Amino acid sequence: MRKNLRQTLTIGFLLIGITVFGQEFGFDIHNTSLDEYIQIEKKLGSEKTLNTTNYVSFNGDAQPIKFKRKEKDIPDLMVSYHFKEKDSTMSSILYEWDVSNFEKKDNNQKSAKFQKALVKKYNALEKMINEHFGEAKIEGDLSDLSRTDKKDGRLNKKNNWQPNDSTEIVMYTAISNFYEKNGMVTTNPTHRIRLYIKNIKKDEKSIDKLDEKSVDSLNVLSKNFLLTLETKDLLKSKGYLSALIKEAVTDEQLNTF
Repeated sequence: MRKNLRQTLTIGFLLIGITVFGQEFGFDIHNTSLDEYIQIEKKLGSEKTLNTTNYVSFNGDAQPIKFKRKEKDIPDLMVSYHFKEKDSTMSSILYEWDVSNFEKKDNNQKSAKFQKALVKKYNALEKMINEHFGEAKIEGDLSDLSRTDKKDGRLNKKNNWQPNDSTEIVMYTAISNFYEKNGMVTTNPTHRIRLYIKNIKKDEKSIDKLDEKSVDSLNVLSKNFLLTLETKDLLKSKGYLSALIKEAVTDEQLNTF
């Protein structure tokens, strides 16, 4: 009887673990609907947030739906659900822990304890995803946090998983505690983790040409983006960039425009 009870408890704990894994991060993007993802956020007590920038899509995506989840010791988690406007089919999900989402000031340097907590979160996510999808392709490492105060000491790491031919999981982090203000050029610290789940299945009916509405929206965004560059409002400028471009571009590069 004790053996049967022990087996039952073991199976129960395994099921709980699978449920929690599925509730926190939606990796099964092909078999989970937008409404199901929204219900998951509600169960987790997430706060729905407003979009602060106009998202322009070239592939039929609607404005993303965003939620905020409370975290401890690291930035709160922002979740963005991207989906097709015509049928709400999921395109991608972005989970983002980023200081700049909440602190809009210059020189937002962080303690060693904070940086260690961010690395710990990244390592935990990496381990969890590896356990479900196998080892990832890896670029970079996070082994020497003592370098982050140096100008060229920014730490980067990127993991890439491809569970099947229509799903891609990408996670990366950037950690730098370097701050410098040199005339009009400001270099700010960076503390972020981004985790993407992407539906990479090709859509036979994908948009090959931009419609008039998309072109008009793109023109307006371009003008606003250039205006923020002229006024040296770098925080607002970055709001017009995609997540991948924001990750690659530096304050110095924006200041050269």
